[in-house]
Order: sequence, then C-alpha cells, then structure tokens
Amino acid sequence: MKSVLYISAGMIALAAVSTGCVSRGNNTGWEYAPDMAYSKGYEPYNQGDSNTVNPYGMSMREPVAGTVAIGKEATHYPYDNSADGYEAAKSFTYPADFEDKNERGKYLFGIYCTPCHGANGGNDGEIFKKGLGKPAWPNFQDKYIKEIPVGQIYHTLTYGKNNMGSHAYALKPMDRWRVIRYVKQLSGAGAEPAAAKDSTAVKPNN
Repeated sequence: MKSVLYISAGMIALAAVSTGCVSRGNNTGWEYAPDMAYSKGYEPYNQGDSNTVNPYGMSMREPVAGTVAIGKEATHYPYDNSADGYEAAKSFTYPADFEDKNERGKYLFGIYCTPCHGANGGNDGEIFKKGLGKPAWPNFQDKYIKEIPVGQIYHTLTYGKNNMGSHAYALKPMDRWRVIRYVKQLSGAGAEPAAAKDSTAVKPNN
C-alpha cells in the first residue's frame, strides 16, 4: 500500500513539474517557482513593478543635480542646455593642452559629420541630399561658421541644436575640440586654435 502511495505521489509531482515547464507557441507556460528566477531585491539596471519607491519602478536612483561621477571630473561641462548656457559658451575655448595628432579631427569629422555636411562642409552629405534635414547656412565657408565662437560649437556638439542631435555619446571632450578645429579649417578661419590661458575650458580626457 505504501509503495502505491509513493508511486502515486511521485507521478503527481512529476506531472505538476512537467505541466509547469511546457510551453507551446506564444504560451510561455507556467512557472513553478518564479521567486527563484526573479529577485525581490532592488538590483541595479533591473526594473520591476515591485519597486514603488522610485518613479517608473526604477531600481537605480538618478544622480543629484549638479554632481559629477567619480573619475569624470575632467569631462564636466559647466553650462546647461539652455539659451543662457549657449550664450555663456562664447567664453569657452580650446584647453591649453590641446593637440590634434594625426589629424584625428578630420578623421572623426569624416565619420560623424560627413553624412550630413559633406566631406568639405558643403552641406551636401547624403542625408541633406535626401531632404531629411535643412542646414541653417549654405556651407562651412559661410560667414556664420567663420565667426561663431568655438565654445558655442562645443555647446552644440554636447547638447545638439535645431536638426542636429547631441554628439556627446560619440565624441569625448578633446575629440570635440579636434572636430571643431577641423571645422574652422574648412571655414577658412585659420588652422591653429588660440588656446587662452585663462580659458574656462576644463582639461578633458583624451
């Protein structure tokens, strides 16, 4: 009798586990122990409905406004994304230790700028040709590009402006300055930057 009971209990347990694991088509099946697969703890980069403390169920907290991550002090840009910040950026200029070995600025321009602005800044890149955007000036030789302060170009690369999005995800601070130098070369405004010793520019990472 005991053997029959043991066999019956074993078959029921096996059936339950098998049923919980079965999945067909779009049916993901049943989960036998979901608490073993999904942590109840608030883990970084894990968003769940159980977290009611933070907005949107986020497990991570957003950094305090105005703070800079450890090790990223050199990449801090002091002006916010606003009209006042754009105006203040006029005083922001090349860092004193600026260098552009092997024409890296030209190389990066070819990757990130040519699709819109063209190889020589003629605003004849494939994106503009297809009518997916419209530049605010005819080409890089325009007076606007020749005279615009380099700090405002840096501001635009950092935050984006009009049809142009932010390039901060792709260009490190020093690389932004290298691209700016090449843009100024294309405009005919001069090849070498005049890095002011009293510049408000922070020392960027290479």
